[in-house]
Amino acid sequence: MKIIIIFIDLLMATVLFFVGRFFIKSRNTERSVLFLSGDYTGLNTEKICRVTGKRIKTWAMLFCLGGIIDFIKLGAGIIIVSVFLLSYLYFI
Repeated sequence: MKIIIIFIDLLMATVLFFVGRFFIKSRNTERSVLFLSGDYTGLNTEKICRVTGKRIKTWAMLFCLGGIIDFIKLGAGIIIVSVFLLSYLYFI
């Protein structure tokens, strides 16, 4: 069970890292901004993609930290990181 929870943490970190990297390195920024919700007309789409990509990579680092916490206390890391992620998404 411990391996599965740590694997889920690291899988989420990997997925979020590559999604963040996609946003930072995207060449067609107008299409990338379509993935985001809201009205971004008239704004610098390259800056929006860069900032969003950095935020998503921060979430990936949080899931890596959750994996480390799960080594110490099983299940605590994934719960803590999920609460942080959901609260961060809710308040933004």
